[in-house]
Amino acid sequence: MLNKIQKLKQLGRSLMSYVAEFHSLIVVANVKESHVLIHMFNLGLNDNLIHAIHLMGEIPTDFDKYITAVTKIDSNINHGKTTIALTNANQYCNYCPQPKKKDDDVMDVDHIDEEERTDCMAKGLCFVCKKRGHHANSCPEKKKKKVPVRQEKIEEEDDEMENHRLAEDF
Repeated sequence: MLNKIQKLKQLGRSLMSYVAEFHSLIVVANVKESHVLIHMFNLGLNDNLIHAIHLMGEIPTDFDKYITAVTKIDSNINHGKTTIALTNANQYCNYCPQPKKKDDDVMDVDHIDEEERTDCMAKGLCFVCKKRGHHANSCPEKKKKKVPVRQEKIEEEDDEMENHRLAEDF
């Protein structure tokens, strides 16, 4: 049962749905220590909530109070009240990985800019379709929008080469 709890993830569902399933599993597993429950609960939380929790002044050590605090944070995120705090979350959070410095020599293949990415993270939106309920890696729109850009470029280059060869033949 502990294995199920540790594998449980919030992913695209609501916090309340995650909390309800977590509670049902801990009752069956008979886990009662607050520090253990908080640790296991955090393992499955979405990154934006983890960042916001680490930005809290005093983090509750009682599990029920912790759930109440996380629920308030989630509500604020969903209503756009914590956008500013989460915009620079990685800069101020000692527990979260720091973003890597961008190398100007590396080709930028990201389809959204840093500001748009931060806004999506703060609001819990998918990077691809800008809707709630899932992440970019599982976005249903991603499959629809998937265009083999590199293949189109190769075909254009092939057409140009063919035209160039035809021009040389004359």
